Amino acid sequence: MAEHASDPDHWKQDRKEGPRHFLDMEAYGGPEHLPRTLEGAQAQLGGDYYRRGVVPWIIQDRWQDLVAAFRTGDPEQVAFATAILGHYIADAHVPLHTTENHDGQLSNQRGIHSRWETGLVERYVQEADLTVSPARPDPAFLGRPWEWLRAAHALVPQLLEDDRVADRTTPMDGRGKQRTQAYWMFLWPKQGPVVRQQLQLAGQHLGDAILNAWIAAGKPRPPAPPAG
Repeated sequence: MAEHASDPDHWKQDRKEGPRHFLDMEAYGGPEHLPRTLEGAQAQLGGDYYRRGVVPWIIQDRWQDLVAAFRTGDPEQVAFATAILGHYIADAHVPLHTTENHDGQLSNQRGIHSRWETGLVERYVQEADLTVSPARPDPAFLGRPWEWLRAAHALVPQLLEDDRVADRTTPMDGRGKQRTQAYWMFLWPKQGPVVRQQLQLAGQHLGDAILNAWIAAGKPRPPAPPAG
């Protein structure tokens, strides 16, 4: 699973792949107006709907792949399908994957996507600091991605504000390009709890996805371990 978790990011040479990782809520008038079907998205936006992102529907499709993998009884297929599904579930928990201002380009904050999603994680997050709740049976699981996206979108304003304040408080290096250590030390106490929360939720919801796919597949028995 770990070996393949980032595979979808390497598929982006396919022009159709990029929109599978996000959903621009502003295009629909905000979180309360999101369509639940691709047909509804097309009805609202016409031919522009795909360019605005399709991650919740991709999560549904990849979850069905996991159900099918469980039915095969092949552990490698189950692991691969889980890895790919987990990537898109994680994307749905990144606040900047829910907004057209995905890299701060609309607010003069370019690079914020990488600073939040990668910079903070690589500098500060330790796996031992993360806890994930047990998976739960959920007959309504396929409708949950919209809830995750709305919750993540609500985090965007404070995320952008904390980045603005950190930039004002901690000047960049003399070349005007790299954030100083002071920037990260200011941003982490503000956004660190949010980063940890979203990582933990993504893990929890992937666990829910696995359990509910197994249930939908008829609760197949795991294959017997190899002899010897």
